[in-house]
Amino acid sequence: MFIVLEGIDGCGKSTQARLLAEWLEKEGHKVFLTAEPSKSRIGLFIKEILSGKVKVDPKTLALLFTADRCEHLEKEIAPALSCGRIVVCERYYHSTVAYQSAQGVESEWLFYINRFALKPDLVLFIDVKADVALDRKDGKDIFEDKDFLGKVYKKYQRFATMKKIDGCRRYDEVFEDIKAAVSALL
Repeated sequence: MFIVLEGIDGCGKSTQARLLAEWLEKEGHKVFLTAEPSKSRIGLFIKEILSGKVKVDPKTLALLFTADRCEHLEKEIAPALSCGRIVVCERYYHSTVAYQSAQGVESEWLFYINRFALKPDLVLFIDVKADVALDRKDGKDIFEDKDFLGKVYKKYQRFATMKKIDGCRRYDEVFEDIKAAVSALL
């Protein structure tokens, strides 16, 4: 099973992905917890860009995210799935489409360059508005701006197949909804 957690910066993806992986392991499943950008050289370069140390245009950033995804899928996600592991991934192609289209890149092109991406079995969108999410953040990357994250939030709304989880509650309440969504597929 391939599960993706999505949402704007500060929505709680990292916490929920970790909790989900721990719970699944306690339930007796083998789990591979991962995230995008990945830990590959491409992923590390993307993290430099996100920190503001390196500047690239939005189309280049979209291509880098997509290249990282291609490698991530081939070298980590697909092998984990073939070994019978449940893959829990923070961010996937939905993030590239939402963030880079909010930067002005054409959505159709973003979908096109990501057409190779394996379709997840479940995509959970942790639904938190920009002002709430920014109150939770302690770091600063190039996308942590209320107006920009508001645009990204609107772009995410176009994905009809994501299951929305109200992320404005306590983390344990959010996690109960995530467990219920995942349990329905186990």
